[in-house]
Amino acid sequence: MKLTKILVAIIAPLITLVPQFTPIANAQSDSQIVRGRCNVAIVGLEEGSRVNMRSAPGVEFDIVGYVLVGQRVNQLRYSIGAAVIESDMEGASWAYVEYIPSRTRGWIARDLLSRRCL
Repeated sequence: MKLTKILVAIIAPLITLVPQFTPIANAQSDSQIVRGRCNVAIVGLEEGSRVNMRSAPGVEFDIVGYVLVGQRVNQLRYSIGAAVIESDMEGASWAYVEYIPSRTRGWIARDLLSRRCL
């Protein structure tokens, strides 16, 4: 019992020193990503239907939140100006976006985003 408490007291603080990696391709830091000037609408077949935001570009990644068809998200960009867009293993294109009211950031398939800024 004492050994367990000692290990927890020693190891737990060390775990916080391990660098945290974001799912953004090429190990880009979230601090290099800023809001863009482009807000886009979520598009789909049925107004109000749910669209998942994922932790990384691809359907195999965790869902971090969702938005509804008809809502708007901000298309994020790197601080150098380029939009944050990646392709998954299937070749589908994904955009890194932020739903501003909740500040939730995640990846949405570009097919589900309007093509023009609103």
